[in-house]
Amino acid sequence: MTSFVADVLATAGKLEKLSLQKNIVDIQKEITRLEYEVRDFMDENYDEFSAKLMRDVHLVKKTEQLLEEMSILQSRINDQVKIELSGSTKELKSLSQMLKESNVSLQLSHQLIELHECVKSIRKLQEERRFVETTKTLLQMHTLLHNPSSVVHDLEIYTAIKNEYCELFRSCLTEVSRLLRDRICWSSDAKDAGKTITSLTIKSEHDDIQELIQGLHIVDHLENELQTFSAKLMEHIINPVIHDHCSVYVVMEKVFTVEVLERKKTPCYKGVLYNLQLLFKFLHQHLNLKVADDETFLKRMRPHLLEQLSHSLTTDCISHTIPTSNADLKNFEPVVEAINEFQVYLVEIGFLSKDQLFLSEYTNNIDKLFIDRICQDLLMKARNIVKKDLHDSVRYEPQEPPKFISREFEEDCELTIEKKLSDMSFQLPRCQISKSAVETLELARTILDEARDSSDACAVRLFYTCRNVFGMYAGLVPEHHRKFLDTIPQQVALFHNNCMYLAHHLLTLAHDYRNKFSKNLQRLNLTFADQVTVLRDVGSRCFLEHMRYQRNIIFDIIKDSGFTSLGQTPELHPSTERALRQCIRQLELLKTVWLDVLPVNVYCKAVGCITNSMIDDLVTKVISVEDIPVDVARELVVLFNVVVKRTPQIFPDPSKIQRHVRKWGKFLELIKLLGASLKEIEVRWGNGKGPLAQEFTAPQVKQLIRALFQNTDRRSNLLASIR
Repeated sequence: MTSFVADVLATAGKLEKLSLQKNIVDIQKEITRLEYEVRDFMDENYDEFSAKLMRDVHLVKKTEQLLEEMSILQSRINDQVKIELSGSTKELKSLSQMLKESNVSLQLSHQLIELHECVKSIRKLQEERRFVETTKTLLQMHTLLHNPSSVVHDLEIYTAIKNEYCELFRSCLTEVSRLLRDRICWSSDAKDAGKTITSLTIKSEHDDIQELIQGLHIVDHLENELQTFSAKLMEHIINPVIHDHCSVYVVMEKVFTVEVLERKKTPCYKGVLYNLQLLFKFLHQHLNLKVADDETFLKRMRPHLLEQLSHSLTTDCISHTIPTSNADLKNFEPVVEAINEFQVYLVEIGFLSKDQLFLSEYTNNIDKLFIDRICQDLLMKARNIVKKDLHDSVRYEPQEPPKFISREFEEDCELTIEKKLSDMSFQLPRCQISKSAVETLELARTILDEARDSSDACAVRLFYTCRNVFGMYAGLVPEHHRKFLDTIPQQVALFHNNCMYLAHHLLTLAHDYRNKFSKNLQRLNLTFADQVTVLRDVGSRCFLEHMRYQRNIIFDIIKDSGFTSLGQTPELHPSTERALRQCIRQLELLKTVWLDVLPVNVYCKAVGCITNSMIDDLVTKVISVEDIPVDVARELVVLFNVVVKRTPQIFPDPSKIQRHVRKWGKFLELIKLLGASLKEIEVRWGNGKGPLAQEFTAPQVKQLIRALFQNTDRRSNLLASIR
């Protein structure tokens, strides 16, 4: 019995293998025939690009049938392998390999047919303007073409099919974009005086806008259209609404129009918010379309528009509503309400999410914005004051001197304190100052008055803003007025006075307000004392630079005159007198522009220093000459006497010239020496104790004697006596 069963099973296994072999051979023949048919079909459609679209349905059915038979055979083979695994492994593996090869060929044919079906569907759907299905089919075709496990790309026909896909994709994308821009279109009309009318039209009679938007979304090209639309919306509608005086209206619920009436005229914040809300209401009415499961057109537009909108709205509109005083701060509540109302509407229509309330973030920080705005405006005022002309000046008169109260020690103490200070101590002397300096100090006092009535945090910011005002004055005036300060004596004198005027008041400015601040602020080191030195240094440095400039003018005049060739000719060069008179006129010019501007003591020091440099240069040039003819010496005496006559007149008290010009005595002694005899020189030398010896050294006197007198015994004796 067992042997009989075994024989039956063996016979059944052999019959099953014979059946499998026969079926596989039949399938291979059928696959080969099908491959030829598919190749011929593809050649006709893609290599030659003819329009023969036949047999496709029949081929699809045949491939599907073969795939089903292949599946049945694979199952039978697996079963047979399990039964006769030990005896027929090699033979069945061979059969399985043959089947796999046939399966690959069949799948390749099936993929080619699927690609052809996609092409045919895309063309048909595009003609019917069913763009969502068209783009989905394009996406399916893209997946088939770029499947890494597929062997389609190894075929020669792959390039032709891929080119066909690219052409279909471009055609579909171009048409969808064109239709969308036709449904959402822009128009602009320019009028006189810079007036423009811009309109956004939504052609709502077409019901395919959502179809177009979803089609672009499927092929991942919606972002490009959103970027373009948002940019136009910002440029042609939102920016004019925020920055210009506009008229905004909607025509027949389809056309949103913005008419610019006057450019650069900042509109009221209420009008801006109203017009923007009208715009978003229009967009919500016509473009609140579904793009994907939980996304709308407005929501997808947010990343492209929100940042620009928030920056422009807050910076160029809402920031102008920030209060500039404590009184205005109390009336800011209606502004906040209007802003929040607009923001809530944007959340309702889905343009904003609840975590993107940029306007609330801005207005909730009103205290900081308030103080920032005040400080910004104050510094802008200070900058405008600094830029004003320096020559627009006023006369500064000293204030009433403080009264000193003499206090004595207790009665049992014999010592008392006597006040020896002058009543004019700690007073700024009479001078002229620029009106801008007075305005700067008044602005500083206004800032400190505002700080006195503010919270501690605001008061500190205002105090340091006040310091920045003086820092700006010291830093900006020399740069902004550089050209005038370098060349115009009056302006540099005024700037010097301005710096001294501001520095003088800064010594006591913080002390004047200290007790007016809160206790917390009084504990802080609020002072302007460090800026006193800065202002004085800036004013002094600028004035000294101009003094060097004036001194160099005089040096250049003398250098280009006959003083450089003194003693080389028997007569004085004609340019010598002209140069000397020009130097005197330069000093007289300084008197004209400085005497009534500078404090008297500063004027005398400045002009005295320049005059002293001129006198010293003249003396040096004369005593360095080796030979001075008699006629030249006589002419020099005449010329120098002109200097002696006119130069003292540039000082308020001519009799005190020697007090301001240190070399004046030396100059007078030189004049006497040029016209003196050897006997007179000997008398004035006085054995090294006379007036001549007080001004000149022995070598200098000897040099002048040799230059003025011929070599005689008398001269030799005198030279020997001078030591």
